[in-house]
Amino acid sequence: MAFSPAEEIARLRKEIDFHNHRYYDLDDPVLSDTQYDQLYQKLKELEAQYPQYAQTDSPTQKIGGRASASFAPVRHAAPMMSLDNSYNEEDVRAWHERCAKILNDSSFDMVLEAKIDGVSCSLSYTDGQLTTAASRGDGKTGEDVTANVLAIKDIPHHLDGAPKGLLEIRGEIYLDKKDLAALNAKQTSQNQPVFANTRNAAAGSLRQKDSAVTAQRPLKFFVHSFGFGEVTAPSFSRFIQNCVCWGFTASPVRLQTSSLEEILKFYRDFAEQRRNLPFDTDGLVIKVNNFAQQRILGNTAKSPRWAIAFKYPAEQATTTVNHILFSVGRSGVITPVAQVEPVSCAGVIISNATLHNFDEIRRLGVRVGDKIILERAGEVIPKVIKVAEHLGKEDVLPPQTCPSCGRPVYKAEDEVGYYCVNPSCPAQIKGRILHYASRGAMDIEGMGDAVVDELVERGFVNNFADLYNLNFFHLLSLENFKEKKSQNLLDGLEESKKRPLSRLLFALGIAFVGAKTSEVLADRFHTLDDLMNASTETLQSVPDVGAVVSQSVYDFFHDPAAREQIELLRQTGLNFTQPEKQISSRVLEGKTVVFTGEMEGMTRTQAEQLAREHGAKTSGSVSAKTSFVVAAKAAGSKLKKANELGVKILTPEEFFHLLGR
Repeated sequence: MAFSPAEEIARLRKEIDFHNHRYYDLDDPVLSDTQYDQLYQKLKELEAQYPQYAQTDSPTQKIGGRASASFAPVRHAAPMMSLDNSYNEEDVRAWHERCAKILNDSSFDMVLEAKIDGVSCSLSYTDGQLTTAASRGDGKTGEDVTANVLAIKDIPHHLDGAPKGLLEIRGEIYLDKKDLAALNAKQTSQNQPVFANTRNAAAGSLRQKDSAVTAQRPLKFFVHSFGFGEVTAPSFSRFIQNCVCWGFTASPVRLQTSSLEEILKFYRDFAEQRRNLPFDTDGLVIKVNNFAQQRILGNTAKSPRWAIAFKYPAEQATTTVNHILFSVGRSGVITPVAQVEPVSCAGVIISNATLHNFDEIRRLGVRVGDKIILERAGEVIPKVIKVAEHLGKEDVLPPQTCPSCGRPVYKAEDEVGYYCVNPSCPAQIKGRILHYASRGAMDIEGMGDAVVDELVERGFVNNFADLYNLNFFHLLSLENFKEKKSQNLLDGLEESKKRPLSRLLFALGIAFVGAKTSEVLADRFHTLDDLMNASTETLQSVPDVGAVVSQSVYDFFHDPAAREQIELLRQTGLNFTQPEKQISSRVLEGKTVVFTGEMEGMTRTQAEQLAREHGAKTSGSVSAKTSFVVAAKAAGSKLKKANELGVKILTPEEFFHLLGR
């Protein structure tokens, strides 16, 4: 149904007002930031195209939500404005050009800092003493949350050396990722709803009517802007320095530069580095640094012209559950998967999201037809984290039979998972073959999902050894396979026979044995036969191999079916040995090294390999036994842990100097 411009504008205003109410007033949004921004931008463009329908109460002319009646109203000394958002470099370049034109200066100074995903708060100090704390509200009037803010340890109650009179300082109240996980675990244990993200958790914690509840939540505060008052600082960066001297914490992610290209490069690099931060950030904020230049640029009705939010595509999105399917993994575990209305999330189109297990379905209360919020962080499989709107009618029940082979399913009393225990189940065979051929395992080029599906369904492959018995005639009969593609796959199979023992161990899919443990075992035993004949006591004596892993390895190699599989692989000519490690020096012998952050020109895996080549042992976690931590750019929680434990910290340059490089 087509709407007239006036009708479409009215519809969009109503929809955006609804989502503003959910976000600002209820702290319970049902749209991702990206989806909201798309609605907002559409309305903004229509209002510009049809100015005759302009209204002062349009969401494009208002800031935030409204102050709650549950808290006393607080009038801000200066409006708390919102930022214009951008998701692409073209918009940022256009913003920079506009600023340069107005300022008549193409090389003006800028400050770039992380945009913390939390709740804005304005702190009023009178003669250096904290008197009032207020939420953003509608930008002019907020809510008095002073009693709750007094419980936040990051916020100083008195500012030594602060100017006399009224001083408003603004920042973001937030929750660390690990603290959200702990809070949600507590909520679940008490049968309370969990928080969809750190922003919701921070907002819900700040707006508690009982400040004792807020005091139990580990809220934190980053200062990020000046609100009102007399300050002698000539620039934003100098003002932030003053705030740090007064006892505030500022964002550790900051860059001061006059180069737009440097900012754009930082944005690209930070896309992955931000995942290592202990807190959530959905982008960066670019500000003109000089206060005098900020005043020249001025503001629009709701946003400063001297700043812009440079955001990343949302890692959460709202969509509808169309179906719930049951997927069988290589270990036989049956996982419920939501087939959803395709939606853009974190830069890709999502059509499936995991529900983990049937206990999770019951906890979420998800049904076919519900509107749900899904999340995709990094390269992790998207997951359903919350039902936004209950529209479905029928509960989802666990299957009685395997959806792949039709055999009855099994569930142990002390486990949440349902299993297919049929070793010949086609879905399990496909999963095991895909894992065996994956890049971290035997790395067989061209052995993807579609190829494995067809090979198993045609009966060409039922185990790992069958892969090496494939020939031209098998492959040419597959869909889209011709001579060259067939030869490439055969070459890939032949090349995989040379992989070291560590890769083969990982490829076999032994329970609790990942890539790192596989390498540790291969380095210790050198040959597969020696490993197969090792006792549980011998296995448990290997560093980083505990009782659970050693028992799992022992049980696997004493399973007749597994031994038969290994003998079949032996007949194909596979390498069953691990080459001796090349030790460049013993300079790090006896040392345990942990790497954190993004190292330039080298992946973390390569850095760990380099450390081992010089005699070190590497670990993925920091403990009192850690010799030193190498902290690169955007180092996260490991750096914090090292500081807490007093573990020595090296820069990448110091690490390389230690190696004589």
